[in-house]
Amino acid sequence: MKARLAAILFFLATGVALHASGQGDTLRILSIGNSFSVDAVEQNLHEIAADAGKVYIIGNMYIGGCSLERHYGNTLSGAGAYSYRKVDAEGERSVNKNFSIPEALADENWDVVTFQQSSPFSGLPASYEPWLGRLIAYAKPRVPEGVKFYFHQTWAYSEDSLNPAYSNYGCDQNLMYESIMAASQAAVERHGIGIIPCGTAIQNYRATWYRDNVNRDGYHLNLAGRYIAAATWYCTLSGQDVRGNAYRPEHLSIGQVKAAQESAWAAYQSPFEVTDFGMRTRDRNVNYDLALVPDFKLPDALLCSSGMKVRNSAEWEHLRRPELLALFEREMFGKVPRADIAMKSEVLESATGVLGGLADRKQVKLTFSSGRRQLEVDLLIYSPSGAEAPSPAFLGINFIGNHTVCADPSILLTPQENMQKRYGSYAGIDRNKDATRYGRGSMNSRWPLEMILRSGYALVTFYRGDIDPDYDDGFYNGIHPLFYADGQTYPERDEWGTIAAWSWGLSRVLDYLETDSSVDASKVAVVGHSRLGKAALWAGATDQRFAMVVSNGSGCGGAALSRRAYGETVEIINRSFPHWFCANFKKYGGKENKLPFDQHELLALIAPRPLYVASGSQDRWADPEGEFLSAKAASEVYRLYGFKGLSRAKMPGAGGAVTSDRMAYHLHEGKHDITPFDWERFISFADKFLKK
Repeated sequence: MKARLAAILFFLATGVALHASGQGDTLRILSIGNSFSVDAVEQNLHEIAADAGKVYIIGNMYIGGCSLERHYGNTLSGAGAYSYRKVDAEGERSVNKNFSIPEALADENWDVVTFQQSSPFSGLPASYEPWLGRLIAYAKPRVPEGVKFYFHQTWAYSEDSLNPAYSNYGCDQNLMYESIMAASQAAVERHGIGIIPCGTAIQNYRATWYRDNVNRDGYHLNLAGRYIAAATWYCTLSGQDVRGNAYRPEHLSIGQVKAAQESAWAAYQSPFEVTDFGMRTRDRNVNYDLALVPDFKLPDALLCSSGMKVRNSAEWEHLRRPELLALFEREMFGKVPRADIAMKSEVLESATGVLGGLADRKQVKLTFSSGRRQLEVDLLIYSPSGAEAPSPAFLGINFIGNHTVCADPSILLTPQENMQKRYGSYAGIDRNKDATRYGRGSMNSRWPLEMILRSGYALVTFYRGDIDPDYDDGFYNGIHPLFYADGQTYPERDEWGTIAAWSWGLSRVLDYLETDSSVDASKVAVVGHSRLGKAALWAGATDQRFAMVVSNGSGCGGAALSRRAYGETVEIINRSFPHWFCANFKKYGGKENKLPFDQHELLALIAPRPLYVASGSQDRWADPEGEFLSAKAASEVYRLYGFKGLSRAKMPGAGGAVTSDRMAYHLHEGKHDITPFDWERFISFADKFLKK
């Protein structure tokens, strides 16, 4: 509150208006900036203003990464170095290249002129002067009297951004935000100009359910982030509350827009202070009380939409299974569009007798291409050395990169220049190509290679971001664009999200393994933890070539029953991770009883193949009991094939397990993780089926 009071007193003392007044209902805005101003003013600002009955004419002078010092240098030289990107009164966009600042200042009778610092320097006060003061002094005599000058505050990078400039702030988002606040506040007080507090608005949004889901590459804004920034500009320039504005960009949910508007309005009121909306932690207002689990009735997995009750495995396979698969595809995971996609493979590296003679290693690049673009996926394969026949295998996606699975120094690293473009904020490659936070072998506890290999299994893995980045990038950087129809820029409401994309990737890897002599492709168990457990389940449901399916802590949208509304819920998961599922799934937030299925039916789609579901005793977020009950309810489909399933089992205690002929469940002691304890049981269960 002290920062807010200081800002208000500053504006009152200097007589600077907190909003700009235009000519009639038209406001003419010139931004002299860089790619951050592209994010803020070019997509949504005109439309937000139009919904409020105002006309905004917007000019944006763009040079990527341009600093205040470079802008001022361009005023002296008159360099036509800019792309002048303009939105006219009707909302039509145009681009004029080789434009200069003098030309832009003379193009309209501007009401507002804004400046911004390049993001790497935006929290470094010494980088502002004397350039900002000189830019203001240069512009004043070249624009109409009474023009309002503003400083466009930039935002802190995502928590795990790989932008090298992040090191200016110790790779710490909070430190970067605080530095930007201090520098921008000092600048506007020094020059008596206004502030457009986009950095605070973005940080406000990060304090909501949606958390750090505002960037498309670790520092530029995604669709939601762009809307937040535009809403902040509107509040600041108009002095009016954006909350309730009816303009909603395509592909943003009502919840996202509401949170963005709240974040922008709060930033306008407190430009140098983050507002706590009471949702800073994901656990707040989440039900962890079993007594509060609502009454519910699970859908009958054996009841067809026609009212017919399935009586045997043939009826299940020909009638009910296709019906359920189509429901999950249309209403939850999304369908994979038809497209002509070519896949080729290239062995990048191979060696025998590695890891002390225990394994043979192979690294393979899969390249997917269409007429539009291509995508590369790097596989890491370890198989038992000296095996006389192709080995059964576990196939799973890794979270942070192939190099984190094992400390083997020969595991190839993805080139640094590709990481931001392809993977975004959770890329996992260290910034200095050194073993640091996510260095070689940093995730080896989740991949006990020696145990897997000594048990006679191969391990095949790839990084999730190779198929699709795990952030809301507008489905621009991953596999989706290869499938777009002409003119398409975003999946349809019933088309695939990121979970289904990862599942598709698992099936394509299986395609490759059918050509690889080191692995028996008919004996591959697909395994996944957490969100990747959701992907493993959907891969197992859609591709019956997988011989076994393992889900570990997959929770909501995976093995856990949605109707229990315990821990993470459908509403929460769609708010926090809007890219995971298809758009149709969002309509079931808080309305789980209206779902035409529940997750026991997803598990049932694995039948009659072996299925292992595992949970952590302290992983309340993923609802361990809901996962167990889901597996138990799926047993009725396994019984159609003559298998007992878990229909008579009781929930085991921590460290306990229940196993039947084709189904198993265990509860490891501890939190949300996949551990050697889990792998011991997965391997033991797999031995019954994959070593015959």
